[in-house]
Order: sequence, then structure tokens, then C-alpha cells
Amino acid sequence: MASKNVHDGEFPDQAVIDLGFEDGEQVGLVCNDVETLYLSESVSMYNKIENLLSTETTSDLTTVKRAFILPMHNVSTERLKASLKEHKISITNDYEKADFIIPHTNFYQEFSQVSNIPQSKLIFKLSNGYFAHLHRTLTHDYHDDTTNNVLLDKRSLGDSYQYNIDYESAPYDSYCFSNMSLVLADLIEKGEMKVINTDTVLNQSANRVPITEELMEDIKKMVGDYDASDEEIEMAGKIIPTIDPTGEPYLLYVYATDFLDYITHKYNRNKDVMYWMDKYSINKLSRCSAEEAIKYFDESGELDSRCFRALEVKCRNEIQIYNRELYTFKVQVKPEYRKYMED
Repeated sequence: MASKNVHDGEFPDQAVIDLGFEDGEQVGLVCNDVETLYLSESVSMYNKIENLLSTETTSDLTTVKRAFILPMHNVSTERLKASLKEHKISITNDYEKADFIIPHTNFYQEFSQVSNIPQSKLIFKLSNGYFAHLHRTLTHDYHDDTTNNVLLDKRSLGDSYQYNIDYESAPYDSYCFSNMSLVLADLIEKGEMKVINTDTVLNQSANRVPITEELMEDIKKMVGDYDASDEEIEMAGKIIPTIDPTGEPYLLYVYATDFLDYITHKYNRNKDVMYWMDKYSINKLSRCSAEEAIKYFDESGELDSRCFRALEVKCRNEIQIYNRELYTFKVQVKPEYRKYMED
């Protein structure tokens, strides 16, 4: 039986072989105890594992029954569970019982030298790092039992200081893999585990609400004031992640600049709201001029005639022309944007 602990279980020697690693060694990482990781110097293998764990293999929710959510997900389990329940899909904390995983962008990260490395990180890159084990009984005993080197991070240092302990350099580019990452990647590569993206799950939920001016004005009344009550903030926090701005880029821009970006601090501990804000680039949109918003939506493929015409009016108000006493000017939309002026 597996668990949500990314280091649980016997070291997956066969998975390492089957995945195609040609170099590497087992090393220790101090968590509550010292856990064993696999360290490789191969960036291509790191990219391979990252891609296997993050690339969607199917978007058909009718082909799966039980989900395993990768640890440290940036959407709440409650929201994912509610969306999956609509499709009669359950969630398990034992990946051995799951037939698909739901990945996210927090399972990998880069660190350097002596860093704070989260215990639940599936894979990570450590640049210019170190090994050390003699400064603590915990790490010394682990090394004696396994002969494995131990990564030096801030948790491993404990009450010591790097300058007064014995240490040696780790490979400059150290790519580290937890047991869970290796087992899951192996299952995915063999076709025994599927991958379904978070947005696929959330976008197929019947709880999504189309964005409208009326809806956004209601939310603005709930949270836009400094004296908004806790109940209003909580209620809005449940509505915002369900809002679907598809087909209404102009409204999204209007309310991003109007109030959405300014309420982020009220939800910095709400995974679902922060995920929604990030997904729809609220912070970036709130800082865009009308012209920049047109370019942004054009590049993202969301720009349509209604959006362009509404934003183009704002752009005209921002035009600055000098030397008017000597010259007359004629303003025209560039040819590449004229298609948006057609009915």
C-alpha cells in the first residue's frame, strides 16, 4: 500500500532500469527521518520524468474511475473532489489504487547550494550543492547503514553552520527523484497509469458559471470595499473559481483592472482563487493598457470583434499627437487588425 508520502516504499530499482537511467546514485535527504532519493546528472532524464508526469494522456473522464492527486497541488482537494464526483470518479491517497493522476506545476523546482528543499517535492534540480553527514547523528547513522551520501540543505544543517562542518561537493547539476516520481513515471510510460490535467477536470464541471457584468458587479460589491465582511469574502471566494470568462475577454480585462487584482491579498491562502487568478493572468491584465490588452488577447487567440472594438475606443483616448498647430493627422487601424472592425 502506497501513501501520499513521496518517499514511501522500497527503492524502485526496476523502474530506474526500465525508464532508461544510465547514471545515478542513491542519496539521502533529511525530512522527519533521512529519506532516500535517486540523483542523476542527466538533464534529459529529468526532462523525461517531468514530461511523463505532466503531459496529459487522455481527456476522456469516462475511461477512468479513481484519481491520485499529486502532492502539493495548487487546487484544493475539495474542489477537485467535487468536480470529479460529477463523473462518478473517486479520489485515493494510494496511487497503487488509482488509474490516473492529476498533475500540477508545483511538483518540480530548482534550488541552489544550501536551500530549503520541501519534503514533498517529487523531483528537483540542485545546482552547486553539497554532501555532508558527519555533523549529525541522524545523517551519520544513515550513511553508516547505507553508505549513501546525504544532501546538505537547511533542514539537514540543523543547529550547525556550514562553515564549521565537513562537506564535499555534489555534482554541480544534480537532478533528484523521489520514489513516487520514479514509480509513477514508469507506470505512465508503460501505459498502466493515465494523466489528466487539472483544467480538464475543472472545465468539465457543471458548476462553471459564465462571466457576466451582473455577476462581476455582485462580486465587486461583496469584496471590493475595505469593510467587506468575512462572510462576503468567503462567499465570493467560492464563486470566483467557478467563473468561466471564455468568449468574454473584454469583461475579464475590465474587471481585472477594476478590482480583481486588488483583492488578491484577501485570498492568498485560498488555493482555488489563486489558481483562477493565475490561470487567467489577472495580475498581468490589470497592468495592461488597452493597446497592450489587444495584443495580449490577439496572441492568446481570444481577441474577437466585440473585444477589439471596445478596447480600440479606449486606445483612441490614449493617443497623443503633438505639433497640431502645423499638421493634421489621420488615425487608422493597422491592416492586421482591420478584420476585427468588420461586422
